[in-house]
Amino acid sequence: MSEQTHESDAVGTADNSEASGSASGADDPTHRESGDSADSGSNEETGTGGSDARQDGTAPTGEPSPKEKEKEKKDKEKEADQAASFEEEIESQQHNLIKTRRGAASAHGSATYIENMYSGGGGGGSAKTPVQAVSFTADIVGALHLEVPQHAEMVRMLRQRHVVVLSGEEGTGRRATALALLTEVSRPRYAVSALYRDDADVVRGVCERAEVLKEDHGYLIEAVTHPVTEQTLDRLTQLAARSGAYLVMTGVPSAFPAPDGAHVFAHQGPDARKVFEAHLKTLIARHPLPCEQKGDTAPCRGVDASRFLARVSREEQVWEKLSRARSITEVCQFARFLAENLHVAETDLGEVVGRWDDRLRYLAREMLGLNPTVGPDQGPAPYHQVFRFSYALFHEHPVSDVVEAADRLGRIMLPHFGITQDELTHHTAEHNIDRLVPKEMRAPETTGSGSSQRRALLAHPDLLDHVLEGLWTTYGRLQRPLLGWFDDLVSDPGGERIRFRVAQLVGLLMRHDFDFVYRNRVKPWAEGSAARHRCAALAMEMAAADAEAHGGSAERVLAQVQSWAGSPRTELQDSAARAYGTTLGLRDVPATLAELGRLGRKRDLARYNSVPHAMARVFLAGHEQEVTMELIQWVQARDEFLPRQAVRTMLALGRSVVSADRPDRPALAELALDDGKKAELLVAFLNRALITRETSTRAWDLLGRWLLAADAEDHQDLSHLYERLAPRIFTGPLRSRGRFQLQCLWLPSHPHSVTLRRVLGALTSGPHTTNEGIRR
Repeated sequence: MSEQTHESDAVGTADNSEASGSASGADDPTHRESGDSADSGSNEETGTGGSDARQDGTAPTGEPSPKEKEKEKKDKEKEADQAASFEEEIESQQHNLIKTRRGAASAHGSATYIENMYSGGGGGGSAKTPVQAVSFTADIVGALHLEVPQHAEMVRMLRQRHVVVLSGEEGTGRRATALALLTEVSRPRYAVSALYRDDADVVRGVCERAEVLKEDHGYLIEAVTHPVTEQTLDRLTQLAARSGAYLVMTGVPSAFPAPDGAHVFAHQGPDARKVFEAHLKTLIARHPLPCEQKGDTAPCRGVDASRFLARVSREEQVWEKLSRARSITEVCQFARFLAENLHVAETDLGEVVGRWDDRLRYLAREMLGLNPTVGPDQGPAPYHQVFRFSYALFHEHPVSDVVEAADRLGRIMLPHFGITQDELTHHTAEHNIDRLVPKEMRAPETTGSGSSQRRALLAHPDLLDHVLEGLWTTYGRLQRPLLGWFDDLVSDPGGERIRFRVAQLVGLLMRHDFDFVYRNRVKPWAEGSAARHRCAALAMEMAAADAEAHGGSAERVLAQVQSWAGSPRTELQDSAARAYGTTLGLRDVPATLAELGRLGRKRDLARYNSVPHAMARVFLAGHEQEVTMELIQWVQARDEFLPRQAVRTMLALGRSVVSADRPDRPALAELALDDGKKAELLVAFLNRALITRETSTRAWDLLGRWLLAADAEDHQDLSHLYERLAPRIFTGPLRSRGRFQLQCLWLPSHPHSVTLRRVLGALTSGPHTTNEGIRR
């Protein structure tokens, strides 16, 4: 594209904007000016000259034609869709079935900056996502707990500082310790709640809306994966102390600063054997009289705890299974399992212990009525089966997702059981979870006042896999309808969270029949719409992780993705690019970047966001240095499409911030403070994004947010950075456009902005550069 044409675009936009700036743009410096996307003398999509371009390089006169207005409208709609989709992709992973979290992928350097995405904060945008406080029942809070090392010090620091972090690996009993701590300091004793947020970033939610914290109440934030900085901890301490509330956070060590004995404590789980014995004794003491375990034999008159423990201790299998327990929760469940078999003969106790490993498969089949020993009239009703199936598969999701999925599944499945339309209508109105889902299947967790606060929580997460396996292997004639249900769920344009889970469920099914599931669901997704391309990529990611978790290999999955990338079909290429944006692409980052660079040059892929989103996801996973170097080459490439893909990658990352308590400090600018290469990339990104029709609206909006946020007292280093880079960013035709934007649109609305005046001064006095070469 010639510089002369760029000049025409910039001047024409400024002239058109000046006339209407006071009416449409002056109210908000980030509001796009009226002429921002008017068709210029060059078509950025095709690289050809526009019909209205003048040969002398001046701006076209007159109003845009109806055809041009319609094209502009479609461009904006597409641009808005892509702007939201990357954040939705990030947020949809809050209930990822793959346990390797992004936060743990990189514990070094600047990777901690970019786990945090805007949720409407930082200078306008959509409303902030609310935080919900869901109360624990007193029974759960008061459960038996064995004190861990430093327990007394944890209580003391919680009372003094109001915030304590339990940093430890999963399965060490972090939640039980947190509840015990909060119970000791809260008033009344059981005034303890868990905090949730739909986008999973609860820490940011509390920083944004601290009014959720009530005086003398205790709050738990579980399984934190977004990195939490020392500054964030200080901010949370101020907010909690001001409200008189107490806050305990739990998570993996990579999510928090190093233990300091003040805010952060290294959580060491209690001795598994002591936990087991304590729980077993307590459960025996609570043994109901009369009980149902004795059946028709002599009535139960109680059980001697010491004698039963002695019987258990003689079973070598018991201690073997305790040594293999993956979590303290599993130890407690094992104790409960044995307590439910108090009256078995001593010779049968070994058989009971042996059934422990298969308990979840048996429970899943029993809950769904799949046990062959149960008669057809004794099992659950068909709709109950459908609802339980949906409840299990959408573990940890809001109950609203369970209801929606169950209703859709019922319309597909129940006719196979002879259920009429009238009966189906009656059943879909029945959503009493306590009656539809037996307590053996549900975790005795938190309860909320409204259905929107309740979540589907299984007694054991592994039940999900057993339920899915039970239905797939028992009802062969329902396999195709089941895959049809999955496709029906992903067709909802607003259900990104549901689509993510459905794609992973399909990936789990591939372990049972790779060829059938791939041929009938994954490949049609890979060849379908863009939303389905992402589902195909996520299914392949899940299939690889699941295969390796069961001792298999992911080579077949990786080979299939490679085949997509080499296909002449654009849809399959797009699906491959999306797969490279998952953990599949992190297995060999140099090869992934090379393949994305090859795909980024393809004309037909330019209409999709898969390549920039994949690059952004690799960047987020802690490979910012490799991605930065690659993007610099992309921006400078003599290619029609690769520079555009680089700009779109940076736009996807543009709303990432430093930390939850500093939502107005952009990560990309932070990285450029002390790294010349990243500063060079930032300049090239803004220089191109601000003038390209496809991205200009979002780029000007983003820049306006950044400049205003830099006025904060602790952001002066960023303010000086923007001042220093301004002459290099606003080159050629962007120079006059930048002055107009600052003088006529932004400063009238924010006359006291120091950063806006600094940048304007730099444009007025700085060296004039051109697009042909950036002066450094």
